[in-house]
Amino acid sequence: MSVPGTRPPTPARTKHPKWPWITAAVAAAVIVGSISVATAPKPALTADATSLVSTTEPVRTTDPAAAAAESSVAKASQEAEESRASESARRSSAAAASSSAAAEAQRKADEEAQRKADRITYSVTTTGSGISTVTYSKPDFNISQETDVRGRKWSKTIDTDGDDVSVGLNAQNSGGGTITCRITRGNGFVVAENSSSGEYAVVSCG
Repeated sequence: MSVPGTRPPTPARTKHPKWPWITAAVAAAVIVGSISVATAPKPALTADATSLVSTTEPVRTTDPAAAAAESSVAKASQEAEESRASESARRSSAAAASSSAAAEAQRKADEEAQRKADRITYSVTTTGSGISTVTYSKPDFNISQETDVRGRKWSKTIDTDGDDVSVGLNAQNSGGGTITCRITRGNGFVVAENSSSGEYAVVSCG
């Protein structure tokens, strides 16, 4: 009896577990999804979204007493502002008036000082019994003469109004003695001075 041939036993295949691959695939899918979400553009707000933002307006009271109080405060504030504006305008007007008055006063003072500077004073003195005659020049080439002068002193001040005046003064004794004439201008500046002695002596300045 023949014995059938026997095959050598086939080695059993080793089965590899599948769960590590599944886990890796799931993790990769999660990472890809996260990257897609992070890089996806965010949608802009639409008019519908912005319209959801509500604006609040101050609620005005309808209480008559409160409304009257608000009106009174507003009126008082307006009156205070008007009062400040009026006071400021009054002060400005007063300052302008004061400045104008000061300028006018200064102008008059300057004019008076100029008149005094342009004044001419003629004077005659004598040591004798008196002065017989005095003749002197005035503006516009006019000449005046005074006779029978009483006393031993005589003087005359004339305003020239800034005009050029050809000054001149002559005087004569009524008797003996020394007679002196003098012409001064403005603050006392001596323009001319002279003396003469004797009976009916005549002196001239200018």
